[in-house]
Amino acid sequence: MRIALLLYLLLNGFLCFAQDWTFYGVFPAVSQSGSLSKKLQYNVYLASTIDAFRQTVETKEYPATALQYYVQPSLLYKVLPNVQIGLGYAYVKHNLFGLHVNENRLWAQVVATHDMPMLGRTKLSHRLRYEERYPLNVQTSQWSYATLLRYQLGFTLPLYDPKFQTKGFYASASNEIFLCMTGARNSPISSKNAFYGENWLYGGVGYNTGKFGKIELGYMYQNLIRNPKQDHRYLHLLQITWAASFDLSDIGVWLYMP
Repeated sequence: MRIALLLYLLLNGFLCFAQDWTFYGVFPAVSQSGSLSKKLQYNVYLASTIDAFRQTVETKEYPATALQYYVQPSLLYKVLPNVQIGLGYAYVKHNLFGLHVNENRLWAQVVATHDMPMLGRTKLSHRLRYEERYPLNVQTSQWSYATLLRYQLGFTLPLYDPKFQTKGFYASASNEIFLCMTGARNSPISSKNAFYGENWLYGGVGYNTGKFGKIELGYMYQNLIRNPKQDHRYLHLLQITWAASFDLSDIGVWLYMP
């Protein structure tokens, strides 16, 4: 009985001191990729995280605003038919309710995909990414440094038969964890204060138009630890994505010619 009472008091005290944030918004994204050769591809990814509603939390007002702008070019190389490696750069502009941070990121990743025959036409993907972040606090001109390891597990299920159709609906889902390896307590931005600092969960439905790429609509749930006190920031986002692909291999051959 005493142990149960002690656990209750500890939990109640934790909940009283926790200052968790919960926001609702939109996550529009555009992904444009193309082939430079049979094995080399490029990708340009643009996205924004928008807090769509103004709200007051503990007498403090949080306006509706764009929390983040994200620009990411990358190069991808197909090592095997189902294995791809990549190098990329990302520029991220944060506006975390008064905390302005401009961030440069460098990353390297490997992606492996395989079929899941027991689940019909489902494809399973694994993405492991090593990431270095260089955030700059605009107000204080303070630079920082952190390294992260990110693992994403993804599922894609065509709701049509790709052997006979090029267009149709599909379902997708993914979960990504963010592990903060170094720099966890030195960054002016939030999620680097815990080893397991962030988690993104997603589920959606899309339509493959064929020539004009894929249009996808889904729900994104982001859970981020803001500080050493383990306060969380929860984002519930409506994600809208347009992904298109173009074959630029002829241009790539021209560039390689002496």
